Amino acid sequence: MAGIRILESAMQIRLDPSSEQVIQQQLRSGRYASAEDVVAHALDTLARQEPQQSEKDRAQAIDEMLGFAHKHGFKLAGLGLRQLRHEGHKR
Repeated sequence: MAGIRILESAMQIRLDPSSEQVIQQQLRSGRYASAEDVVAHALDTLARQEPQQSEKDRAQAIDEMLGFAHKHGFKLAGLGLRQLRHEGHKR
């Protein structure tokens, strides 16, 4: 079997003083071994929160659409508003 090479790419970023201070505080706390660990944890946290936020945005859009449809008496292909909302949550 051929050897597997793992390539790591390095990215240089510039931080504003307040962001740098946050990283330094985290390092002093002993929770993280390096600045890279602090940034990796922050990015993991952000990645977990993003889907939740987009789900909240989707739910808000559905509520607004349903409110508009209810206000104007819309029916879609015989589905009532509650049925339509239930169908949207299945997906």
